[in-house]
Amino acid sequence: MIALPSTSSQFARWAIAAFLSSVLLGANQFLFGSFGAFGNGPTDLPAVVPIAGAAVGLLAVLLLILAVALTGFSIRARWIARSASSRAIAAEEPTDIRYQLDPPRDEPVSRRIRLVMGAGFVAAMLAVIAIGVVNIYVWNPLQKAPGLTLDEIYAAMNAAGELQFDPFAWVWAVFWPLTAVVFALLLASSSLANVITVRGTLAAGFALLSVAIGLHWLAGFSMGMGLADTFYVSGGDAASPGLLLNIVGQLLAVAALFLAIAPRRTNAGRLPEQTTRVATN
Repeated sequence: MIALPSTSSQFARWAIAAFLSSVLLGANQFLFGSFGAFGNGPTDLPAVVPIAGAAVGLLAVLLLILAVALTGFSIRARWIARSASSRAIAAEEPTDIRYQLDPPRDEPVSRRIRLVMGAGFVAAMLAVIAIGVVNIYVWNPLQKAPGLTLDEIYAAMNAAGELQFDPFAWVWAVFWPLTAVVFALLLASSSLANVITVRGTLAAGFALLSVAIGLHWLAGFSMGMGLADTFYVSGGDAASPGLLLNIVGQLLAVAALFLAIAPRRTNAGRLPEQTTRVATN
């Protein structure tokens, strides 16, 4: 049996998850220029990306406000708990009777569910890589040099000596699908069946996808700089699919943070037979 987690610590964990998520979203807003919400956005989807960027910025502000409020609740709950404890000690009660919840029992995740989750993460990773590669070599060049065909863009880059083999993009495109496959194999392993939970699997899978998406800029760095030097434009991402992919990666990171840090739900409404009565003299 275990004691109920204190209300103060629960509020604190929610506050930490909200604060880290706010910092993450805010930092990406700064790095990516609010995704065109304030200024010039991408021309292929001129409304979608700025609106999504503004929504992410608003979410960052709301999460920061939530973190501050939850921190206040945590401090207040801790103060109330200490006051109650002090009153109990002063009363010198001979017997302390309390109820403790038995630890929640996680049912082992069935092999079918583990296989489905593993296959889902592999499929999601392949989709991320496919969108990322096409964005680097097709969509972004077309946005950087409007009015030119893809063949003309590559011919101009070749003439300028900027079209070179980039190993980083292909390492990124190969490494992360292999990582997803290894993750799926671990989920399917019978030796880990007793320690695998749905919540932990989702947190780890979302984190993997988020990191892979976050490194998309590194995979496209060489190509972006080649376009910048050839056509005298910025080296950043200009195509909507790449920007939207980055937003999805941020939201996955936020979900992973909350799944990993926020406390699990406790069944405060358990029946008496699901609790253990403890008496101490």
